[in-house]
Amino acid sequence: MARKIIWKDLAVLARFKNQKLVLDNSFQYVYNPGLFSSSLLSLVLSAGGFYTAVEQPNSEETSLFVGQLFQPPGNVSARVVFLAPGNLDPHPAFGRVFSQLANAAGERGALQIKAEVKDNSPGEEILYLAGFRPYAEQQIWKLPRRIVFGTGKKAWIPVTKDTSALAESFYQRILPGQIQRVEPPPVSPDIQGLISWKDGKVVGFAAAQFGPKGILVDLLMAPEIDLVDEYLSALLFHLPYRDSRDVYLRVRSYQQQLASALERVEAQAGPKQKAVVRRLTVHYNAKQTFRVQGFEKQPDITTPISNSEIKN
Repeated sequence: MARKIIWKDLAVLARFKNQKLVLDNSFQYVYNPGLFSSSLLSLVLSAGGFYTAVEQPNSEETSLFVGQLFQPPGNVSARVVFLAPGNLDPHPAFGRVFSQLANAAGERGALQIKAEVKDNSPGEEILYLAGFRPYAEQQIWKLPRRIVFGTGKKAWIPVTKDTSALAESFYQRILPGQIQRVEPPPVSPDIQGLISWKDGKVVGFAAAQFGPKGILVDLLMAPEIDLVDEYLSALLFHLPYRDSRDVYLRVRSYQQQLASALERVEAQAGPKQKAVVRRLTVHYNAKQTFRVQGFEKQPDITTPISNSEIKN
């Protein structure tokens, strides 16, 4: 039976240093935490967002199936971070581990769990068997250190309080509806990122994650823009830390013009992936008592009916 990780399980996790399957691109390309360190954090600091579930399939203490998710406090979406060991074919134990993760995420207020997985991999089959369904196809591209294209005059500026509503509106207009149902647009005035303008209109929005390993960028461009290469070159120029860290771009299948531009600037394409989601069942507890007309004078159900009397 799957359960929450306990202290003695940490000794086994050292075996999985190079045998874990990473199912979140932010952790793969930006933060790169170890399974041991994040599992330790899930034990000592529950508010840190990590939750680790394990199953011991037999009596051997060295045998363990591990699943871990990350859910920032107050967020209704949890993300699968690691599975271990990552070199196994689908095993029923993973299904029980995911059930434990789903219960934990639901108790923390999550409505869904997301993951990112390589196409046609054992991890993809494990996720499908656990109730996940694809909602987007994508690819991670590694940008070159320099992109020289055009005049370099395309500007990217930080979103401000005055422009956050415009950025939100652009996000809602460009992102397909089926994606927004899983990834709701950021709400102004909390939007963070860069925007680009043309003829008084927002034509580009970029959100970047910065970490010790690299920079991961999600970029949306208006479909009517032709010179995507020039906007891409200017965006890379405006990114901080680009000289000391690798820069990656997450590109979805509906962003073909962006993928074509990346090919022209000789960016390196990573494996094709599926973005998948598992919806969670929400349980509501009634917290308000109310009267139903016609039942006010009925005996309480805990009262023996033979000793009760109904007065009209």
